[in-house]
Amino acid sequence: MKHCRAEASRDIAAPADALWATIEKMTGMEDWYPGLIQSSRVDAKDGVTHRVCTMANGGVLEERILLRDAQTRTFVYSVDSHPLPARGVVGCIRVDDLGGPSRVTWDSQFLVEDAAADEVLDSVRGLYAAGLDSLAKHHGA
Repeated sequence: MKHCRAEASRDIAAPADALWATIEKMTGMEDWYPGLIQSSRVDAKDGVTHRVCTMANGGVLEERILLRDAQTRTFVYSVDSHPLPARGVVGCIRVDDLGGPSRVTWDSQFLVEDAAADEVLDSVRGLYAAGLDSLAKHHGA
């Protein structure tokens, strides 16, 4: 198994607080990333917040929300069930105020079989970059 880290970031001409409001509410991902997510819902189980996203291709992502910090505009989640050949996926979306545009960084760490590592990394980086493009478009940037 290989430990991998995928990351994409983008400067978006929108206020950091507006971008954070879109990300931190947890549901509505289908509104800003319709190319990937068809629907989303949030459930609470044993005091833990879970998000379930149905992907446009019918796949399902089941996530545990680990952190939503408004002060640092950081959203951290663990993907407990997904269609990718990776394990131990922990993702993070962070919004930084640059005093004009805002920088949004989306990254994750995970384990994947050595033979599939390059393909999975390229796929995840592409998903994140497309998601940030879609987030910018959603905010008119």
